[in-house]
Amino acid sequence: MSAKKNLLWFGAVFILVLSVITFVFIPTVGGVSGNTTPVFGKWDGTPIEYAQDTFFVRQIQNLSEQMQNQGQEVNQFTYYQVMQSAFNSAVVRLGILQELESAGYVIPDTLVNKSLVNYYLDSSGKYSSTLFEQTPENIRASRRSTLQEELTAQRYISDIFGKQSGLFGLKTSGKETDFIKTMASPERSFSYIALSTDSYPDSEAVKYGAANSQKFVKYALSAIMTDSEATAKKAASGIAKNEITFEDAVTTYSNRSGTDASGILTRSFAYDLQTLFTESSDLETITTLEPGSISPIVKAGNNFAIVRCDKAASQPDFSDSSVLAAVKTYMKTSEAGIIQDYYMAQGASFAEQARISGFDSAASANRLEKKTTASFAVNYGNSDILSPVPVETNTELSGAVNSENFFTAAFSLEPGAVSDPLLVGSYVIVLQLLEEKAADQQTLEMMPLFYNYYANSWSQDALSSAFLESDKLEDNFMQTYLKYFLN
Repeated sequence: MSAKKNLLWFGAVFILVLSVITFVFIPTVGGVSGNTTPVFGKWDGTPIEYAQDTFFVRQIQNLSEQMQNQGQEVNQFTYYQVMQSAFNSAVVRLGILQELESAGYVIPDTLVNKSLVNYYLDSSGKYSSTLFEQTPENIRASRRSTLQEELTAQRYISDIFGKQSGLFGLKTSGKETDFIKTMASPERSFSYIALSTDSYPDSEAVKYGAANSQKFVKYALSAIMTDSEATAKKAASGIAKNEITFEDAVTTYSNRSGTDASGILTRSFAYDLQTLFTESSDLETITTLEPGSISPIVKAGNNFAIVRCDKAASQPDFSDSSVLAAVKTYMKTSEAGIIQDYYMAQGASFAEQARISGFDSAASANRLEKKTTASFAVNYGNSDILSPVPVETNTELSGAVNSENFFTAAFSLEPGAVSDPLLVGSYVIVLQLLEEKAADQQTLEMMPLFYNYYANSWSQDALSSAFLESDKLEDNFMQTYLKYFLN
């Protein structure tokens, strides 16, 4: 999502001063009855309500109108986003007002009165006492109260962020901007091949499985899983006294954590049991059960378990696709280094061949697809301000965005040189430098404007996060939205 869109959804907290304070009619929503008012959360005890003439609702209307003016449809999905953004705005708004109240700041009446004049101007643009007198007292009072809040919040934002040309607020220096400009150049483009570590060969998995066959012994076990030892003891006593069958005890007492509805343990390879039964004595008890026998109470993670051996364990058959899949699953989670080493060796072999016979020739000989990238800068994290690693078109490079090793290797290559293999996310890649060029001159000239915009946006996000992550916030947005608005 672009920073401009982020500013709509998340930076909307700074749309604090509305040129016209509108009194919004709130339509009835599903699930509301009587005098119920949906409360989406609280800031330090102050409710954020979906109620007429609240800041929350005015923000919903304001953001909806912005979307429509930009030609975007306001549907159920986008309305959820609008409401979430408006809720965030309301949270930050309450936080700001509380900060100013703690500081003892009060907006001068003279400033409020001057701003209120805009509501009572005639067609010639002059103040009309007639319009003022014709406005109901409750409307005048509400306008004053709301405008006091608007101007108070505006004071805080002006003091914190200010303007680039003004005295107060955050600023970006010329030297800072010049430094950012140096980061924009040079840009480089590359050819590369990518080896997916998710495509580990079956033959290699079989080798590992055969060398570690004890990990893939398959046990046939059922278990009664309980949250408390007292419940487990009750179940064990009933089974021992033949007052209840194991199957009925599963139905009566088990929370079925890690089992199916009948109590069968769903993950029962030896390596699964090692993870589930962390006490070596408990593990030995379970793995030495005879068919039909029942264990004493053992610990299974956070549960207390009674385990029954349903039949003898089976030795692994690596020609069985389910066993082979289990080997690969285990390796991905517990032996990822072995898989990575395999592909790093493949990548090193390719790189050596490419340096001798050429990148295209090596790719063809190894039946690998050579891909190319657009030019990008050293842009760690893919900041919006610099040309990004093109992860949308080159998905294999998604893991490169936050890899210092990748940028160091990529921007150290000589023209035409081939890199050593690089581990990038779930891929091992080998690069060849295609071209190095300076950043577009027009982009560099616009950099001060771009950077000021993005720096301000980042600062706003930081301020928003400070309030939205505060312990003072009670966030009930999701459950309230689901209850009243998702029909």
